Amino acid sequence: MKQNKSDYFCFIRREMRKEERNILDYFFLLKSHFLLSNSYMFVGDNFSLVKKILKLISCKDGDYGCNNCWDCLKIEEEKHPDLFFVEPQLNTIKIENIKEAQRFLYLKSFHLERKILIIKPGIWTAEATSCLLKTLEEPPKNSFIGICIFKSEDVFDTIVSRCRRIFLPLKDREMRECPFNLVFNFLKGEKIKFKDRKQFNDFLYTLMLIARDHLMRSLNLDKLLINKNDYEIISSLSIRRTVKFLKTLLEICKVSQNVNETLALNLIKMQL
Repeated sequence: MKQNKSDYFCFIRREMRKEERNILDYFFLLKSHFLLSNSYMFVGDNFSLVKKILKLISCKDGDYGCNNCWDCLKIEEEKHPDLFFVEPQLNTIKIENIKEAQRFLYLKSFHLERKILIIKPGIWTAEATSCLLKTLEEPPKNSFIGICIFKSEDVFDTIVSRCRRIFLPLKDREMRECPFNLVFNFLKGEKIKFKDRKQFNDFLYTLMLIARDHLMRSLNLDKLLINKNDYEIISSLSIRRTVKFLKTLLEICKVSQNVNETLALNLIKMQL
């Protein structure tokens, strides 16, 4: 029986929670086998999950973080003495921010086994990038550096190449706001309109999720978010056309703040 649109949301929200669990399981295994790297790049804006990861790697009372011990509570409050946050100034990360973070990393740990540096999303200056590269190439012993960005294009490739990337799943709130009804109607051939640019961006992101899942299914991979039969138009694409479709969506996403929405939708239709 074909699912209705509310079923789509319930199914995807359930799978998103599973993705969060998979990421936590991954860090639990790394911690258990002493394989934690010094630097990670968290792509997305699910910062609550980043905090869960920090608790997991720091907590001594629970495998996944107990949320009750002193360390967990201080991490949640962002007031732990072994945890340093780089907050962008006017949405910009400057060399002064990175130098202050570097001084912190070389201090002796107060309570944790490692010093933790988290850089929140912002626009990177070339000077800040060059300054951090030295630390990423030769990180201090027992340090954990997490760079948070909304998308990979937000930071220089030299930084990206030196970090292990972790793609964060959407938060529950974002899942409620994602326009699955717009995607559903668009794929049925109906004319759609967006109330703002955020809804347009969510629409593009949702389409990418659907196309990605079809590609993974075609390649016999099993981490899926969308049921194949839910979107017949997407599921009819060959692997080559799906890759081309994803590239088109990525190019549109890069200029999504300035692109004409009608022209973008027509370009997407041409790929289907």
